[in-house]
Order: sequence, then structure tokens, then C-alpha cells
Amino acid sequence: MLIRSEKIRYKMSIKERMLSEVNKSMDVAFELHGIFNAFCTPFEIHADINTDTYFKSNDAVKEAMVFVTGQGFAFRAKPYAFASTSCANKMVQ
Repeated sequence: MLIRSEKIRYKMSIKERMLSEVNKSMDVAFELHGIFNAFCTPFEIHADINTDTYFKSNDAVKEAMVFVTGQGFAFRAKPYAFASTSCANKMVQ
């Protein structure tokens, strides 16, 4: 788990915030991709986006999936994104 704290000067929509988080995850993925490839380890991006339409974050699921898979990474969203769920639970506690 990597934590990065930053302040923004404007209010983001949920969709914009989710896509921004995915973009930051992609930045890290590109930095680590070579290491994972060297050890033949598959790399997945786990997004804190819910696939259930009941949740507002669902607005970003399609765009995030296209962005991540288009770069060659596997994409996981809640409830299948165990890493994002675990990290979110640690941050709330």
C-alpha cells in the first residue's frame, strides 16, 4: 500500500476523483512494471470503484477499465478489487 496525501483547491466530482486515483495508480504501475515482468508476475490495478450501480463511484468504472486495460494491465474493481478494499479499510480505521 502506498499513501500519498495532497490537497486540491477545487471540489472534484466522484467520477473525476476516481479517475484521478486510477491515473495515479497507473503512474506507479509504469514504474514497477519492469520489476514484475522480470519475475514473470502478473500486474493488476485494483480501483476503489464499485461495479454496483447503487454506488456513485460506478460512474467511472467503464472509463477506468478502458484506460487500464488499454495500457495492458488487468483491471479489478469492487467487489473483486481486494487490494483497494483492504487499503480503504486501513485508512478509515
